Amino acid sequence: MTLIKQFFNTQATDTGALDRGLQFGDGHFTTLRILNGTPEHLEAHLARLVHANRTLRIHHSTFTTLRNRLTELAKDVEQGVCKVIVTRGNSAQGYGYDHRIEANEYIQISTLPEPQNPLDVGLANVTLAEQTVLAGLKTLNRLEQVLLSAEKSEKGVDDLVVCTNDGRVIEAVQGNLFWKKRGRWQTPSLTTAGIDGVMRQHIINSNALGNLDIKEGRVTDLEHAEQIFVCNSVRGAVPVRSFNGKVFENLPLPEKVQRLAL
Repeated sequence: MTLIKQFFNTQATDTGALDRGLQFGDGHFTTLRILNGTPEHLEAHLARLVHANRTLRIHHSTFTTLRNRLTELAKDVEQGVCKVIVTRGNSAQGYGYDHRIEANEYIQISTLPEPQNPLDVGLANVTLAEQTVLAGLKTLNRLEQVLLSAEKSEKGVDDLVVCTNDGRVIEAVQGNLFWKKRGRWQTPSLTTAGIDGVMRQHIINSNALGNLDIKEGRVTDLEHAEQIFVCNSVRGAVPVRSFNGKVFENLPLPEKVQRLAL
């Protein structure tokens, strides 16, 4: 089957140049914070891109110079956000692809968002699909998050806790979850779904919370928690003020975690 014609809005376009990221969500991305002209946790974000390229079998030939290019782009940015998007490249149509295809790379620089107040969080109705091969990756397939963002707005909350179909807690819409129960910090296992965020890994690897349990959490764990926070690479760690109507005591987060916030 050969593509004969192709239009963008009302204008004819090249039939051989449609990005697979647009066609199939065939790609991945990472988002990092820039402070004082320096990309934060750059090596960890580059490692994330390498892992995703290998898992998805994407040939990203310009990756060898990406570190230098990001460092140069960040030099004149006092505070900002950098998003790197990698797609498999262009093809006419069909799921299959030429293994020699070259990846497309997009880099966006934007302003840093305002710091967030403690969050009022609800429980999502939309659940996450499970796929062990893709678990942990930040792929371009974000329709679940689009629906979740709409649900969040409809419910009038700052964020939502998202679960699998069988009720295992995975993450929030805008980041990874940590909660403290009976004096011990916990975070969900992400072996079947969810995004293994760079900030999540930094908190775990730096021992910022002391002894930490990575477990299959349930909603009841959050309902009986003493503290909860949501984290990502842009905002750092943001405490949760309430979950499903339960208001938590205003306890300070551990000092190492507090330093990660905007």
